[in-house]
Amino acid sequence: MFGFLFASVRKDLARWRQDRTAFLIWLGIPFLIGGLLTLMMDGGSGTPTGVLLIADQDDSLLSGIVVGAYNQDQLGELIVVEKVSAVEGEKRISDGEASGFLTIPAGFQDAFLNETPVTLRLKTNPAQTILPGIIEDVTEILLDLGFYAQRLLGPEIQQIQNSGSNNLTDDIFVSGISVDIQNKINKVVPKLSPPLLDIVIVEPPPAEPQPDMALLFLPGIILMAVLFSSNSLAADYWAEREKGTLRRLVSAPGALAGFVAGKVIAALVVMGAIATITLLIGFSYHDVRWDKFLSSLLWVSFGGVGLFAWFAAVQMLFPNERAANLLTTILLFPLMMAGGSFFPLAALPDWIANIGRLSPNGFIVDRLSGELGAAEAWSIDVRSWLTLFAVAISGLAISAWRLGSGFARK
Repeated sequence: MFGFLFASVRKDLARWRQDRTAFLIWLGIPFLIGGLLTLMMDGGSGTPTGVLLIADQDDSLLSGIVVGAYNQDQLGELIVVEKVSAVEGEKRISDGEASGFLTIPAGFQDAFLNETPVTLRLKTNPAQTILPGIIEDVTEILLDLGFYAQRLLGPEIQQIQNSGSNNLTDDIFVSGISVDIQNKINKVVPKLSPPLLDIVIVEPPPAEPQPDMALLFLPGIILMAVLFSSNSLAADYWAEREKGTLRRLVSAPGALAGFVAGKVIAALVVMGAIATITLLIGFSYHDVRWDKFLSSLLWVSFGGVGLFAWFAAVQMLFPNERAANLLTTILLFPLMMAGGSFFPLAALPDWIANIGRLSPNGFIVDRLSGELGAAEAWSIDVRSWLTLFAVAISGLAISAWRLGSGFARK
């Protein structure tokens, strides 16, 4: 009995090992899809940054203040300012290499101090939407600030303009101007921000950490590889039937049980290899704690055996191999769609996610996701393990029944 079992395992592993193309396909398609999804999730988390080109033709103190205003505080995280010549700025904004191009004309400071018209020319990139709009808003705010500064401090600015260089070094003159400016500011500030309300600042509760969206895709991608492989391995019963192996086994006492058990063990080895490769890559990339590796490996491997058993049982219901492969292949995509291979269950609406968890691969994905996100390893409860074994055993029982009830003799 055991000799036949080991021979059956060696035979299946030797045959499946020769089909390296299938093994690469089982892993290649999920890795391709998972890699694209992961790159999209990781690549979309950064803050967008725009480039503002400024041609400062005035090169004065006031124009320098305008240039520096775009780099203040949080605005500096959104906008990168580059000082360029007028020719270079025109070329780069025309080529779409910047979000905006601002020209500060010569004589800007004198025009501002003398309250004469001056034009700041701003060109924005039509291919962008958000960042050019921010640059426009900031520029309009700066112009408004300049206007109100003129209205508030116009007389003092005029005194400075009309004073000679000697008066600028006169302590009495400087002190008088400073006092006048300070008095006006003290009068304006209470009107701009009157304390109408008493505000008590309360520390908010700590925010729950947001889940890693790229990590949420990992269990579904792993089960995608398991689904492909389990369906292909289940089709091996048809290959055994065409070779006449099954007809001889039915007539041999006890050989059929050893044959089925051998295929289960061989399938477990293959599923373990696929799970090992996918989990190693996933754990390394997402920095998952390695004490969860063994529990995840066993869960995925035994789950793959259960899927293999049920794919075999379903395939044996059809009259020929072509129809069986066609129908089970078509069945794969609804299972992957509902079971979290294309969209994480945690990101779906609750009613859709609940339906997905009822699918066999969705059940495995849901528990694997919980294991990867749990605080401790071996978080999958005993009831889930028993359910997984019950599913696998029932699928194997149906497969063995179909082999003995006529499938092997056809």
